[in-house]
Amino acid sequence: MSWLRPYVVVFATATIDGRIASRTGFSKLSCSEDKRRQFWLRSKVDAVLVGVNTIIVDNPTLRPKEFPHTRPRYYRVVLDGRLRVPLNARILDVSQYPTIVITSSRSDRSKIAELRKRGVEVIELDTEPPLPLDKVLPKLLDYGIRILMVEGGGETLWHFFRYGVVDELRVTYTSTVFGGREATSLVGGEGFSDTSESPKLKPVLLGLCTCGNEIHVIYRAMDVRGTPIEKPDLDTLRNFTLLIDLREGLWKPVT
Repeated sequence: MSWLRPYVVVFATATIDGRIASRTGFSKLSCSEDKRRQFWLRSKVDAVLVGVNTIIVDNPTLRPKEFPHTRPRYYRVVLDGRLRVPLNARILDVSQYPTIVITSSRSDRSKIAELRKRGVEVIELDTEPPLPLDKVLPKLLDYGIRILMVEGGGETLWHFFRYGVVDELRVTYTSTVFGGREATSLVGGEGFSDTSESPKLKPVLLGLCTCGNEIHVIYRAMDVRGTPIEKPDLDTLRNFTLLIDLREGLWKPVT
C-alpha cells in the first residue's frame, strides 16, 4: 500500500571523489554562486531538513537568504533520534522561523519539555533510532510541508536513499579531491551491495558554474517509495556559462 509524503529534493556539494567533508571535518566547498543556488532552492520549498550531526558540527541557522520565500510556510527540521541537539544551537532560535525536532519518545523528557518551552515543535515517534522515514515524512504533512529540501549530512542522506524517498538529487561537484578513509561521503551509512539495490537516477540538467570550477547536476529518481503529495517542476537558478538541459534537448551557452 502506498503512503503519502512530501516531495523530497536533496541538495549537496561534493568533491570530485564524492566527499562532502574532509577527514578533519572541513566542508566549506561551495563558491558564492553555488551558495546562491542553494539559497534560491530554499526559497522554493516548505522546509529544510538536516540530521543532528550537521547541527552539532556546523551549527547552521538554515534560514532563507537572498531570495524572497515563495511558499506559504518555511520550517527548519532536525532529524534527531537520540535528542542530541545542543540547547545553544542557533537553529533553536524560533524568533524568525519555526523549527521542528523529530525524535524518539524514549528521549530525555526534560529536554523535550525545554525545547517545547522555547517554542520548538517536537515530534515524538514511538520507536528506537534510527527513525523510520515512512513514519517521519507523513508527519511533516501535518505542518503543510509538501516540498522538503534535505541538505545532509552523509548518514541522513543514506537513510533517505535507503528508504527510496529521494525524488530529486542536486549535486555541485567542485574541482577538488579529498580522499581519505575518514572523510565524509555524500552518502554514508551501510551502503548498497550492488547496482541492483541502488536507487535509479536519471540526469536531467548539467550546468557549468560561472565560477568556472564547478559542475551542477540535477538527477530525477526513476523509482521511489511513497507518493509525493505534490510533484513540482522545480527549475534552478541559472547562474551557468554552459547549460545542458536534457528535458528540452538543449546544449547552449547561457546568456
